Amino acid sequence: MADRTELLRELNNELWRPFRAAYAARDAAAFLALHSPDLIRASGTDGTVFGLDRYAAQVEPWFAGMAARGDVLDITFRFTERIAAPDLASERGVYRIVVAPVGADRLTFHGRFHTFARKVGGSWRIAVDYDSTDAGAVSAATYEAAAALDDVERFAG
Repeated sequence: MADRTELLRELNNELWRPFRAAYAARDAAAFLALHSPDLIRASGTDGTVFGLDRYAAQVEPWFAGMAARGDVLDITFRFTERIAAPDLASERGVYRIVVAPVGADRLTFHGRFHTFARKVGGSWRIAVDYDSTDAGAVSAATYEAAAALDDVERFAG
């Protein structure tokens, strides 16, 4: 059985790095493929919960519009908790989204996330995705205080 640090490295390589790459490329197909077909997506910010079809209906036009305008998009993650077993994982942390719209000032947003992932067909996929901006309570300092993506030893158990 793989130890937790190996599993977290696997999650980084199969889920979190491809997530960032698809997000930056505004590639909705690649982004959505990182989610399980039975995804539960919840937003504490606007009090909604729904499945993959509705999530795709939000993500696809948003990515397409950003790509058409040439806007630059980036997301990074830092972690406060990472629990992993060979086929299931629960991860919580803080994200930072940076949007650089063409002809406008760069915008930075922070929020909290909690995901549950499972192995689907041998690859990690997000099964439950919850996030919230906590009404502005998440700051750059909150983000920096959490563990970096590659700081998997902090969660070794």
